Amino acid sequence: MYEQGRHIGYSDLTQGSVGLQAGGQSFSELLVFENKSALDRFKEGKLDFAADASAVMLKSGVATNATFVNGVVVVVSPIGGAMLEAAIGGQQFTYQQK
Repeated sequence: MYEQGRHIGYSDLTQGSVGLQAGGQSFSELLVFENKSALDRFKEGKLDFAADASAVMLKSGVATNATFVNGVVVVVSPIGGAMLEAAIGGQQFTYQQK
């Protein structure tokens, strides 16, 4: 985790889903916080990532507008693989101070 360019800690991501799935994929994910309040909620483990949270998929060389939901925007950059799915899932993040 970085705050104003300084390394402040570490975050782990756990993701789970249920449904029909085939394939595999790898990606990088960036969480951008709109304000200090949203970042503080994340650090305290009080920030929820609901099923309707907005995620922005980036393609090589393409910029897109990000929409903040509850003070956070999730930017996902595919690295490789392919995935076909009809599933519902969620993500949980944990934060550990440096």
